[in-house]
Amino acid sequence: MISKAQVKFIRLLHQKKYRQLHLLFIAEGSKIAIDILESALKVHKIYATTEWLAENKHILQRHKDIEAMDVSEEEMLKISSLDTPQEVLLLVHIPEKISQNTSSSPKILLAADSIRDPGNLGTIVRICDWYGISQLYCSDDCAEIYNPKTVRATMGSIARVEVIYTDIRQLIMDHKTHKSYAATLDGNVNIHKLTIPEPVLLIIGNEARGVSEEIIKTCDDTIMIPRYGKAESLNASIATAVLIDNLIRNERLKD
Repeated sequence: MISKAQVKFIRLLHQKKYRQLHLLFIAEGSKIAIDILESALKVHKIYATTEWLAENKHILQRHKDIEAMDVSEEEMLKISSLDTPQEVLLLVHIPEKISQNTSSSPKILLAADSIRDPGNLGTIVRICDWYGISQLYCSDDCAEIYNPKTVRATMGSIARVEVIYTDIRQLIMDHKTHKSYAATLDGNVNIHKLTIPEPVLLIIGNEARGVSEEIIKTCDDTIMIPRYGKAESLNASIATAVLIDNLIRNERLKD
């Protein structure tokens, strides 16, 4: 049985300041939990229903050092951020700050400028995971990656994609080996016609305002997705997927 003190502590972790204070974040849902347990992330504690613990006994056998607490559905409702709680909730240690240096020099670097919506940021992390992009750079005013909504939107990809908060302008200047493009509605370069051999640093902008003017001026050029219909714009995460897919398919950017 979970104590009142434990319930209170977990509820506090729904707030950013307590996540930062205790260096812990919440991950809810079976798929996310399994992905995290099978990753390099360090789990502090597991809260799960009897059924989930039984079904995943083979995974828990490899993590005997982690306390797994059997909780009822009513108790799960008290600690969950969801109206309909999942079968499992993890408390996960926030990893130490990651070095911005990448020894592998990937041909595609992705940066997010002022992406404020947790769902969009989480989906972009998931897109990175789908396309094999292991790091996502974010401006300091992006949504917090450890917000429970962001974590859920990653669908487990938070376990495989490193999110690094940094100054995007400095990032561009530090990666002069990459040609930097700011994604805009009226960019100079049509993504369908991009045939350059250089590695690329792609910047995706804020949902409402796009990439900031300061960053656009720092970039080598702007890039756009051609529009064939009448929609005013694309969702930031959808635009990210379209742009990355086209970059990946460009044979000159393949290894």
